[in-house]
Amino acid sequence: MKSSILASLAALATLLSSALASPLSDLVEKHGLSWMVGKWETAGGEASLAYEWRVEKNVLAVAFSAGERESEGMIALKPGSTEAKYMAVDSKGSVSHGGWSEHNGNPLLKTTTMTAEGETRTMAVEHIKVDADTMKVVVYKTDSSGTLGDQLMEAEFIRKK
Repeated sequence: MKSSILASLAALATLLSSALASPLSDLVEKHGLSWMVGKWETAGGEASLAYEWRVEKNVLAVAFSAGERESEGMIALKPGSTEAKYMAVDSKGSVSHGGWSEHNGNPLLKTTTMTAEGETRTMAVEHIKVDADTMKVVVYKTDSSGTLGDQLMEAEFIRKK
C-alpha cells in the first residue's frame, strides 16, 4: 500500500514538473532568437552551421563544419532553469561544453574545449542578425573567467534555401 502511494506521488510529481517545464523553443521565441534556426553557410561554402529542433523542441541540434573539422552538439535547458547549456564533440576527438548569454544584445556562446591531446581552449562566439537571411559570427578569445578578449575571426553566413 505504502509503495503504491509513493509510486502515485512520484508519477504526479513527474506530470506536474513536465507541465510546468517550458521547452527551449519557448525561451527562443520569448527572446526573439528563432531567426537563428535553420541551415547556414559562408558565401564560398568554406563553413556551414545548422541549428535544428529535436525532441519536441526541447533541444536544438547544432552542426558545424569547416575544412576537415566537423562537430555536432546540442543546446538544452538546464532542468528547472532558463539556463541554456551547450555540449558538442568534433571529428578530431575534442569535446566542448558551455553556456549561452548575450553580448551587445546578441546571443553569445561561451565554450571550453578539451582537445584529444588534453589541451583546454576557451572562446566565445557572438551571433549577429544582419537580416532575415544573413548572420555574422564573431569569435573572441576568452580568459579563464570567461571575460571576452581580442576578436579572433569574423564570418558572414547566408541562410541556405
